[in-house]
Parts: sequence; structure tokens; C-alpha cells
Amino acid sequence: MFTILWDNDGVLVDTEGLYFQATQTILHTVGVDLTVEQFKEISLRRGESTFALAAQNGIQAAEIARLRA
Repeated sequence: MFTILWDNDGVLVDTEGLYFQATQTILHTVGVDLTVEQFKEISLRRGESTFALAAQNGIQAAEIARLRA
């Protein structure tokens, strides 16, 4: 018997801090300085992607897709 657990929202494992750090590092490569406050507001409160900040800074959709990958 096998059991697979999916934890997409951090209930079983607290991954928000790691996701923030990874996203902050990637966005920094294109000149976007993501703060903890921005991450909390955009990602956690609004449920939106912080990569929208890159789009607001003129980064093209294809580049954003590459960064997300």
C-alpha cells in the first residue's frame, strides 16, 4: 500500500519562507527587489503572483515564464 500526501498550501510543511527566498533571488536578477511586506500582500493576502512586479518593470512575458521555470 502506498500513500501520497500533497501539501500545496504549507499545512504539513512550512515552505513559505523558502518560496519567498527563491522568488526574491530570481526577481533580483531582473532588477526587482521583493520585500517581505510585498510578498505577504501580493502572494499571501491577494493570492496573486509576485512575478507581476517584473511585468510592471517592463519584463516581457516570455522572460517571466523563463524565470518562473
